[in-house]
Amino acid sequence: MSARKNKIPVFTSDHEERSFWDKHSVEEFGDELKDLDVQIRPTRTEQIALRLSKDDLAELRILAKKRGVGHTTLARSVVEQWLEKMRVRHAS
Repeated sequence: MSARKNKIPVFTSDHEERSFWDKHSVEEFGDELKDLDVQIRPTRTEQIALRLSKDDLAELRILAKKRGVGHTTLARSVVEQWLEKMRVRHAS
């Protein structure tokens, strides 16, 4: 009989999480998993141009690197989260 595995850790970055899951299987933590209500969205097909100051772009790149993602991915994520908050606010 195998020993019980530790709980899934709290990750401080995407890089740390990827590294963890490279070494572990989700099946090791089956008793901790919960069903999620996930909405599958269509693929992104539209593109926009966004002008930022050099300082803002530099800061965006630093923050993205700390999270283990690209700066455009982080910017898109921030915009998508804001849009979702606005949808919820205006639906109420």
